[in-house]
Amino acid sequence: MEPLKTKKKVLKTALTRLRDKVASAIKDADSIALRLFESKTSDLFNDFKLLFDSIFVTCKPEELDDFIREKETIDDSIDELRLNVNRRMNKTDPEHSISSVSSCNASVLSDVKLPTLSVQTFNGKIENWIMFKDMFVASVIENKSISNSMKLQYLKASCRDEALRVIQSISISDANFDIAWKLLEDSYSNKRELLNAIIKKLLSQPNISESSSAILNLIDITNECIRSLEVLHYKVENLSETMIVFIIVEKLDKSTRYWWEKELNNSEDFGTLKQLLSFLQSQARTLQNSKIKEVKKNHNFQNNVTSMVSTSNTKSTKFKCVKCQREEFHGLYKCPKFINLSVHDRCEFVKRNNLCFNCLKFHAVRNCTSTFRCQKCSKKHSTLLHYENEKQNRIERPEIGDGINSQSITASSSLNPNAANFESS
Repeated sequence: MEPLKTKKKVLKTALTRLRDKVASAIKDADSIALRLFESKTSDLFNDFKLLFDSIFVTCKPEELDDFIREKETIDDSIDELRLNVNRRMNKTDPEHSISSVSSCNASVLSDVKLPTLSVQTFNGKIENWIMFKDMFVASVIENKSISNSMKLQYLKASCRDEALRVIQSISISDANFDIAWKLLEDSYSNKRELLNAIIKKLLSQPNISESSSAILNLIDITNECIRSLEVLHYKVENLSETMIVFIIVEKLDKSTRYWWEKELNNSEDFGTLKQLLSFLQSQARTLQNSKIKEVKKNHNFQNNVTSMVSTSNTKSTKFKCVKCQREEFHGLYKCPKFINLSVHDRCEFVKRNNLCFNCLKFHAVRNCTSTFRCQKCSKKHSTLLHYENEKQNRIERPEIGDGINSQSITASSSLNPNAANFESS
């Protein structure tokens, strides 16, 4: 599920960037640029559809409703983007061909093979009617190259559930398109019901967490509701704008609300809706960018840890004899090269390499847990380091006491031969 959520974040970022790019460039865009925008929008629509199809199959049952609502919000954003692009294309090039498709079932398209067209589907929920109507008018009805019978086929292909049942029995003909369209308008254009649905949608938005996706979702639904109100000739201004700002701020998490207060900079003004939405857009981008950087940082850290563990494991499994350096490890007491040394040279080798005088391993004598002792004198040193001459035993291979490092003691005639025995540290 995590890879799907990551892909969703990437696609939502791409949608935000495309929306910003279209908004800034659409006024001066030529037909080629507009077709490119249309193509990219259709690609995003298809990518989101495939993604959410996978999410719906794998998500937990209690998460399904949230994901469905999120997809509907994303679809609305894409439809609005298409609407703007298609409106501009109709003004720039009225004869432009229509591209991208929503699924058209075979029975609907049996009479004529239509050019493929991606139009928002309408399921009969009245709060979605205005967005669907605007999109369908811009993409289909205002397109002069499409006959009325083809428009009716597109209309049937775009409706489902309750909306499809309203027009399902109408046969395909040029004369019947206006009839079908009027039936839908009569069913879903009741102004009072539309206002109730739009205001309810605006007010029922949940309180959000501090995340880019939650903030963007809040922005999208708010913009959609405001545009729907404007279509119904209810302008958002003065007191109504202040009330909407208040409603949206109440939905914010504590951290985002704090930064909004900082944005106002102790001003006595309440803040405009445009100012609030612009702030939220910026906040969402900041959170998205910081999350991407954090993911990269964690990914690099994990790679480093994995590399360190791998290196450590590799090193820990490739022991070599400290004397002959052969990879097929054997104890120093079995090493032919070490055994062939004189007792004096063995002692020097042990001291140089900070080995234990008792078991010949890599620790101090005071930490040695081995119960073995010299087989000749029963003292705490290896038999291989035993001198037959007791004086040489004390000078060449002292048993060093606790707390004294073996490196600080060398085989030297200046050592007191009568000193007490020491153990290696």
